[in-house]
Amino acid sequence: MRHKWYGDILTGILFIIIFFITEHSSLSVLQAEEKSLEVIGKVYEFDDKSEYEISSTEVFSDTNKVNTLGKLLIDGNVLKVLENDEIPIYEISNDDCITISYANDHSWLDKNDEGWYLVEDSKKKVDGIKLGKKVGKCAIIIQTSLDRKNWTEDIRVNFAESSDSEPILQSNDIQLINGCFYKFIVVYELQRENTPTKIAFWNKKNYERKKCAEVYEFYASYNDAERNVAHKEKRFNLGDLVKTEKDKGYSGSFSIDVNDPHFGWELGNFFISGYTDKTDDNVFLKNVGDEITLWFNLKQNIYKLHDNSDLSVIEDKDGWDRQFQIDKMNFGYGTLIIRYIDYEGVKHDPVIYQNYLQALTSENADVKVQFFEEGDYEVALDYKIGNSKKIVDKTNDYRISFNFKVRNSNCMVYPFDIHTKTELKNSSVTENGFYLDMANSRYLKINIMYARWTKGVDGYIEDIRINKSAKDGDEYTDEGIYTIEVSNPTTGAKTEKKIYVGKDNILKASMNTNNASYTVNQIADLVENGAEIMDDGTIVLPVQETTTIETEESIRIETEEVMTSNNIETEEENTNDFEIQSSEMIEKNDFVMNENKKAIFLVIVMGIIIIGGAILIIVLKGRNKK
Repeated sequence: MRHKWYGDILTGILFIIIFFITEHSSLSVLQAEEKSLEVIGKVYEFDDKSEYEISSTEVFSDTNKVNTLGKLLIDGNVLKVLENDEIPIYEISNDDCITISYANDHSWLDKNDEGWYLVEDSKKKVDGIKLGKKVGKCAIIIQTSLDRKNWTEDIRVNFAESSDSEPILQSNDIQLINGCFYKFIVVYELQRENTPTKIAFWNKKNYERKKCAEVYEFYASYNDAERNVAHKEKRFNLGDLVKTEKDKGYSGSFSIDVNDPHFGWELGNFFISGYTDKTDDNVFLKNVGDEITLWFNLKQNIYKLHDNSDLSVIEDKDGWDRQFQIDKMNFGYGTLIIRYIDYEGVKHDPVIYQNYLQALTSENADVKVQFFEEGDYEVALDYKIGNSKKIVDKTNDYRISFNFKVRNSNCMVYPFDIHTKTELKNSSVTENGFYLDMANSRYLKINIMYARWTKGVDGYIEDIRINKSAKDGDEYTDEGIYTIEVSNPTTGAKTEKKIYVGKDNILKASMNTNNASYTVNQIADLVENGAEIMDDGTIVLPVQETTTIETEESIRIETEEVMTSNNIETEEENTNDFEIQSSEMIEKNDFVMNENKKAIFLVIVMGIIIIGGAILIIVLKGRNKK
């Protein structure tokens, strides 16, 4: 009882330790998942007459060392943070994205007699950037650039009074594929009350004001650097330029004649890289490891098209698209739209890249758009051109569009054992059954034929039970032989595999490629005649025993023949010669008898060896079955 009492205490302590470790571990994981990455920026201070001259100010403090209006946070799968002398560099998990938010400290909105609080700023310019509206209670300028020279801007005013539950920016593929610089400028004016001035019986309130600018900048990209050189391989240009109806959702199609401002020059061109082969109808084939990528090469300065300062890409504030059913929005300086259609024909929501052309680097730079897996794709670039010299028809709408398809060139389906999850090769045998894995090759055609074999009086009989199309994930467990036929409609390639499900040794042997010359019933006949089938389906034929033994009768006959032959000799031979011949005959008979005994002995030894070997095989086979 005493030992049991100690055991109960130890068991309880162990349970508490395990529970604590488990709870603590799960809590740590939860906290890690929910934690956002804070970006450290710079804080500048100015007097109340300033227009936030950030670029000409060298004095600043780090945001983590002073009080700020809020914090800039990054949410996403950030794999690595690299620090350099200028800005932090974030490596993002491939095919993921990041969202950036600014968490306000709303206590700054309340008037505070003891400290600083937020007031409205009537300025409309920040470090030379025209806002178009007053700063109000905090303005935020969001800037992105692929080269840190050409920046696109998104300006929000009165930002402190808006809800901060939504992120202020979400990255897109184009930014992270190519690597993007992000800059966030948060500006606001603060006020606090100082010691009042006493004038007679009246206390005059005194206020102090200052302006602040928080500047956050960082660089983010996918972590796969090798993708940057994919376009140096095989490439194929895509896209047709048309003039569309003005302000009609970039619909309609008109030829571009000599009087059109777009006549004789290209804004840029799209091209595909990373594919293995291509068909005549724009189907790009890929193998394992290929990364099919769409690129855009901008050939013009969008503010001076065709080297003409009167022509430029202009902002389309009320853009919409009829083909993709996109409602009116600010298309900015060109909008790129990509829609994916999956293998079931479902059209997914289009991905919209607003202000696309302004976001690009300088002309003649190849910019990645997106990576593509199997599927059908529709692509369009909508943009508006303005002519400052024209009084009538100052603007025109244009569209570069194309469709293409991506297919896996492989013509394979992979059967896996249902229980062990191991891949089954051609002519494999499984007792558990199998399922099909198409390895994301959704456009292959698969047909499966199932044959059930039954043993009757006249041997094995084949009965085809299934001969139909199959799909990814289908399972098969009924005993029989399955023939899987795969065809690739794009390439015309075909592949066939056979799988046996069951335990019948005869059918197992028929799956062994070494037995291809035998039919199922021929294998059954071999087994009837003593052949054995090993675990891998190999057929072991029985050993043929042939023994030739000369009997004493044959020896006697041979002796009599010799003696008869000797008696034919004439009686005139002397007695000595006869005795000599008789002696030689006796010696010959003795020799024959001795040789015959040796042969009999060898046959007996061989028989013992064969019987012993057979017994050994039977014993070993029994042990294996156990």
